[in-house]
Amino acid sequence: MGFDAWFFARLDYQDKNKRMNDKELEWVWRPNSDSLGDDVQILTHALYRHYSSPEFMNFDILDNDSPWINNANSEDFNAESEAQKLIDQIEERSQHYLTDDIFMLFGDDFRYMNAFQNYENMDAMISYMNKHHGDKYKLQYSTPSNYVDALAKHNVTWPTKYDDMFPYSDNPDAYWTGYFSSRANDKGYIRRASTNFHASNQLYAEKVLDQQLDDKSLNELLAAKYQLLDDLGINQHHDAVT
Repeated sequence: MGFDAWFFARLDYQDKNKRMNDKELEWVWRPNSDSLGDDVQILTHALYRHYSSPEFMNFDILDNDSPWINNANSEDFNAESEAQKLIDQIEERSQHYLTDDIFMLFGDDFRYMNAFQNYENMDAMISYMNKHHGDKYKLQYSTPSNYVDALAKHNVTWPTKYDDMFPYSDNPDAYWTGYFSSRANDKGYIRRASTNFHASNQLYAEKVLDQQLDDKSLNELLAAKYQLLDDLGINQHHDAVT
């Protein structure tokens, strides 16, 4: 696909803990090397804190974390205490990666509902950190591509991985693998029913546009269509199949 790297969050919690301890949260993945060889590979990055903001740094309206206030004359001035919280998290993360470039995400599900509020706080954070702690830390807005380019400048021998990520569990006895492997027959039925349903949508649309169609035939088509939709919807609802 032309990708240089990919970033993801969901790997087994025991695997993640081991990788954190071994500084292997980034690796070269060579999937199916027996048949594809070692030329088919991709740099893989496991996100440190899911795809969430650093702790205490959720700046969106959905969260209650403090805003970042740089104005020393304000009674709400908190930049230095917030800076120390961020430094603690940067230092913690740096212990689990092989380079001193840290990829830190800001956001989460449904965040940036107020994008201005997010960027106003991040602007203040970046400005304060670079001014007061720039001798050790340099913060900047970046992209995955920029981060991969930064990694390429380091002389690092990356660990390798050859197998897949399953089974996946985010807690003891909390396996997600059934998303893909459970109720295989039912999922097959639903896929075929879904194919018929979408095909019927097109046929039904073509029929109702037929000016020669009488009311009886139209009602019969409508009843059949609603029955198929109802049956498919019940299966999808109860078995969490989309």
